Amino acid sequence: MTENEAIEALRLSGGLEISGRPRRCAEFFEGLDIAIKALEEIQQYRAIGTVDECQAAMEKQKPQPPDIWGDGYDKEGNIIYDMYDCPGCGQSYEIDDKYEHCPECGQAINWSGFENL
Repeated sequence: MTENEAIEALRLSGGLEISGRPRRCAEFFEGLDIAIKALEEIQQYRAIGTVDECQAAMEKQKPQPPDIWGDGYDKEGNIIYDMYDCPGCGQSYEIDDKYEHCPECGQAINWSGFENL
């Protein structure tokens, strides 16, 4: 029985007999079984997360470059880049701690182009 047939069965359509029971009664119980299975499947998806939550998690897996910055200067007045912010949540880290994924939010970090830091 398809989902559409189950919907019709739940609406008590029909009228012929199947196995000694009115057809609509047999279809109703078959439709009820399908409806229960559908609701159980929906519960499984809800346990995983909403579509928006899943999309946000997928976006975090796309590596983004960090926002490099410094809080000091060398003797020539050049800024010393010794900090970076996560591109996902903005959490600040020491440049020596080059995480592949932000420990705070899980955002993947793309370090290409920053090998000399």
